[in-house]
Amino acid sequence: MPPIITTAARRGLAVSCCLALLAPGCKKPGAAASELTQAPTMESATGEAKCGVRSSTAKPLVVEWPAAERAALEARSSRGLVAVRYQGCEMEVLTTCTVGGAYEYVGLTQKREGVKISNADELYAQLPVGAAGLEAKLERAGELNVDMVIVGRREADKNVFNERDLEGRCDNATHVITGLTVGAFSFYSGAAAEVGAAAKTHNVGVGASSSSEQEVLKSDGDGQACVGASTSDDVPPEGCAALLRVEVVPIDRIFSSPASTTASNGSSGSADNGPDVVVDPDYEKKLRNAKILTYTGYIGALGGLGVLGVGARMFSSNRDSLSAEVGNDTVSPDRQSNISGARTGLTLTYVGAGVAAAGLGMAIWGGIRTKNLKARHAMAFGPAWLPGMAGFTVQGRF
Repeated sequence: MPPIITTAARRGLAVSCCLALLAPGCKKPGAAASELTQAPTMESATGEAKCGVRSSTAKPLVVEWPAAERAALEARSSRGLVAVRYQGCEMEVLTTCTVGGAYEYVGLTQKREGVKISNADELYAQLPVGAAGLEAKLERAGELNVDMVIVGRREADKNVFNERDLEGRCDNATHVITGLTVGAFSFYSGAAAEVGAAAKTHNVGVGASSSSEQEVLKSDGDGQACVGASTSDDVPPEGCAALLRVEVVPIDRIFSSPASTTASNGSSGSADNGPDVVVDPDYEKKLRNAKILTYTGYIGALGGLGVLGVGARMFSSNRDSLSAEVGNDTVSPDRQSNISGARTGLTLTYVGAGVAAAGLGMAIWGGIRTKNLKARHAMAFGPAWLPGMAGFTVQGRF
């Protein structure tokens, strides 16, 4: 017997099918831009968009930073190069760390750019520093947008850095900012669409446009002030120097802790991929051998001095016994033993002196070799053992 479908069930089924077929084409009355709004594609369930498994991007936008932090970066960059701690989705400006060098402003042909973020992958790629706090906003609004006017760049006078270039409290420094893009921007949630003859980027500039409901999250700089920017400018126009994007390079480190070295090799370590650590196995081997040579030389020199002391004492004692027999009519029964002891003591004295000299020379060569290797590779830390005029001294470079 076939199943009985009631009239109410038929009506419900018909309504469901109608809604399923018509849903993609359903339109709500409103502005033209509302029709362009798309639901976000959240791919965070795969885990690929999270900071823990994504390397820090080298050119992140900073438009989502709090005003106080962007102000600190702007002020610090006016006094010299900026060191930061940049790991995963965290970037901290180290105001107590000084880097040798300066930024030079380069004026550019005025450019306008819009960045549209509609899913978590794009969010973590474009705004890694603030991505974790913006996921909920993106999910609610469906889209995040950044409209920018670019008028110039501030570029560092060098782009390779090591620990010796840092001064101050720089223990946490991982990167140095080598470039800052400046201009004006508006960062807002909600979809944006250009309708009509808009000649400028939607929220930065002037032009006829229609947009859906938006919420301005951050803004800095004045698009009107950027109009007079020129490629011949030595500084950006007043009101058009907001920081938009930074470029960073990692600080070269010859040595690293075992944990960070293992993590950089991909075998273990935390999921937070921080800066790459430069490790040169050949250099480490040479430096290790130089240190072994130095310490072996010191041990040999000390051992030689000990043998020299024993030999000198033996020679002196037996020589005194032989000298006491001079003028005696009888020969002491210990005379032959004293002669043998004096010869042995003299031999030990010469051997000890030779071993001490060889060890001292080995220690000096090893110390010089160690110091030269560190200087060649710009190491900022490491002991160097060298002999002083009145003994041995320890030289440390910190």
